[in-house]
This record gives sequence, structure tokens and C-alpha cells, in this order.
Amino acid sequence: MKRLLALLLAISMIVLSLAACGDEKTDVVENTDSTATQDPNLPAIPEGIDISGEFNILVSGNMERNDFDADESATTTVDVAIYRRNEAIKQAYGVTILNDDITKFNSAPATGSGTGFSAIYNDYMAGNARYDAAMVGTYDVATLAYNGLLWDLNSLPYIDLTKGYWDQKANEDLAVGGKMFYTTGDISIVDNIYTHALLFNKNIIDDYGLDDPYELVRNDQWTLEKLTSLVKQVGQDVDQNGVYNEKDMYGLLTFKDPTLAIMAGAGEQVATINDDGEIELTFYNERVVNLYDQFEDLLFDQAHVFNYQYDNATGNQASQSVWDTNRDSIFNENRAAFYFNPLSVVERHRDSEVDFGILPYPKFDATQEEYGHNVSAYHTQFLCIPVMSKNAATSGAVVELLAYYGQQYLTPAYYEKTLYGQYVRDEESTEMLDIIFATRVFDVGIYYSIGTYNTELGNICFSRNSIATIYETHRNEAESKIKSLNDSFAKLSY
Repeated sequence: MKRLLALLLAISMIVLSLAACGDEKTDVVENTDSTATQDPNLPAIPEGIDISGEFNILVSGNMERNDFDADESATTTVDVAIYRRNEAIKQAYGVTILNDDITKFNSAPATGSGTGFSAIYNDYMAGNARYDAAMVGTYDVATLAYNGLLWDLNSLPYIDLTKGYWDQKANEDLAVGGKMFYTTGDISIVDNIYTHALLFNKNIIDDYGLDDPYELVRNDQWTLEKLTSLVKQVGQDVDQNGVYNEKDMYGLLTFKDPTLAIMAGAGEQVATINDDGEIELTFYNERVVNLYDQFEDLLFDQAHVFNYQYDNATGNQASQSVWDTNRDSIFNENRAAFYFNPLSVVERHRDSEVDFGILPYPKFDATQEEYGHNVSAYHTQFLCIPVMSKNAATSGAVVELLAYYGQQYLTPAYYEKTLYGQYVRDEESTEMLDIIFATRVFDVGIYYSIGTYNTELGNICFSRNSIATIYETHRNEAESKIKSLNDSFAKLSY
């Protein structure tokens, strides 16, 4: 009720302001961006509505990525774009973008009780309104949503999630009961950076006479079975010590996250939004069982696959201190034909001499209609507006502008000048990236930690548990969580 009254008050103030202004000219700083003024997609801020002033955004999450913080000293293409976006909004509307950055590695656990959740929850409990908007780590933002601490973005004036600068796949996958509590789009690039993909070493493909992966994708033959057959043709005990370790050569370099991301690659999800707008468990079926049977056959083949988070000698998780060292050396020294990781890894190898390309995740089989690419829950942040924001209507207007100007400045800087212009080394990879970004998956089953399947599936490479065991062990927990989530969302009114 408090949230509803606050929104009604904000809207009533807007209506009164419009009535008082009549045909008078607006006092808002005129938009001086020549490109934007000619664009019919520029968000319309009604005359007389003054959104000027400081606008504070909370930025939290596991990875130190802030898409709102840059100044005139910015040097990278992306940082310059962030600064230009912020300045465009400041010059056109008098809005000064500020932010409180509390990003920190491992600060947003899958429990949803991380620093981002705590900052907004504590504000709510104290009656404070420090943040006008927030970019919050996935698990935290999901917990905030079902606890009623975020506005339904669809209920706010000036936000139009159907616009092209908002991610329409996120709208489809994340709307519960028609309500959108968090989303992404051109307002940020963090979701793009942490979309899962596959790198491959062109020289190894040629040296071993393997099929051209690009042609396999184009001919709709890029399947898990085909990837497995290629991987199993590459492997060598380089130091001849009888143990496969970080010194050897492999068909595939991987880590634990692909045991979760492969589900999206196969067009499956832990949970989905059904036709009634409710969350539904879709994790366990015959196709998923067959998928993991095949995938585990690949992953556990230590003569051809190296997991840099797993110690082959002890059968335990490898020390975190060697993860980056091992994965970088193996790929940079031409000792891995294929490499599973989010697209963030591309930047790690931009200065290497490895001739690599980028590929989509393989389909499970050729009958699958389209590819699928997991947007990593652990790494990604999502835009939301806390219910304690000072003025929900103003917050909606400003984040809409941030998304629009993100489309003008930020996205081109990342795609055209950084990802395509600096990191990607061939035209074919740009073709593959178009496929990857068009087929992303936002899995509510992962984001809401339903049945803790996100953790259990990620740990298969350590536990070696079967899919049937994982499903049955946590099924009651999952069903109970889903009921609680659906009940909670149904009670939220705006």
C-alpha cells in the first residue's frame, strides 16, 4: 500500500504540474544532442516535468563492473562512452549521474543475501531513500524482487520496456505475472560481457584436420555430439609423466560453469514462466537426462578435457590461486582446441598471438530450432528501482534516458569499437556473436536459486552426481520455493 500511495502521489503531482504549465515553455534544460533530437525513439519527458538534479545509482555485484562511473579523464572506448552518455543527459535534462559502487568479488552469493540486497533492505527498514535506481547482482536483485522491495518497472510512467533499448528476451524470460522487477538492455553491457560462449584455436583445427566450426554452425551441424567428436581427437601428454595436468594439450579447456550453461545451450531451463505468468519447474525430463549423459561423457574425459578448477591428481577442487594461471597459459600456448567461458574471457587474450575465433554453444541435436546462451547469474547485474527511491516517476524517466543514450553511446562502443573492433579477429566471429546475442537465456530457475539446482549442476564436475539424484534430492525444496515465489509475486500490487 505504501508503494501504491507513493506512486499515485508522484503521478498526481505530475498531472497538477502539467495543468499549471498549460502552454508555457518547459524549464528543463533543452536537449542539445543533435542525433537524439531527430530520433523518434527519444523518450518523451512531458513539458513542465523537471527531472533535473542528482541521480544516485547503487552498483553492486560479484564483478567489479560499473557502467555508470566515468569522467573526462576516461581513456578506454567504453569509459569514454559512459562519460559521453552521462554528459548528454546532464546537458539535455540537468541530471547529474552519481553512483555508489560496492562491487566486490564474491559479494553476492547464491543465497541472495549479498551486499546489494543488504544496502537496499537496510534503506527500506530505516526509511531512507539513498538510491534512485540500482544495478544489482543477479541473486540479490531476485531476492529483492520477491520480497517486495523493488518497483514493477511496467507500472512506472516513462518506462517503456517494449522499446528496442531494453532486452526483449529478458522481458520474456523474467516477467512474473506480467510484472518486471529487474531487467537489462543498452543501459549496461555487463550482461553481454558475461554471456557464455565458446572460443576455438584455428591453428589446432587446421593442424589436426578438423571440420571448420564456422561451416558447421552455418550448416546447422554444430551439435554437442559433433563438438565431442572434435574434442576427442585432440589430446597429448606433453611432459610424458603419465598424468594429465596443466602442462598438457587438450581438445577442450573448461571450468564448472558450463555444466549449468549447457542446459541453455540445449534450449532447456531449470524453470520458466508458464502461460499463466507463474514460475514452473522444467528442469527434469528425458531430454535433459540424455543431454547430461552426453555432456558428462565429454567433461570427465581427462585425456582430452582440462577443467582448470579441478585437480586431476586429488579429485578435489583446484586451488583458486592457479585457476587464471592455468587457463591463460593453456590457451595462450596453443594447448586447447576449444574453450568454454563467458565472453569476458575474450579480453584476456586480446594481446596473445593465438589465432582464435568465437562460436555459439552447440545445440543438443540438429532438431533443435535455435541456439541458447546462458547469461551468467554469478557475474551479471540487473537494473532495478528500489521502492524507497525518492520519486519513482523521476527514476523511471532517468533510467529510460540512460537506456536510450546507452543505445546511442555505450552499446556501439562495446560492440563496434571494442568487441568487434579490438578483441575479435575475424568477420566470422562477428557473425557468430550475432547468433549468440540473439539467443540469450535468462533462467528464473537459476536466478531464484530454485532447489539450489544452480549450485548442484555447477558442481557436477566435483560431485559426479547424476541428474536423477540431483533432481530427486532437491525436488521438494524446489517445489516449495516455487510455490512461495508465486504466492509472493501474486500478492505484490502496484
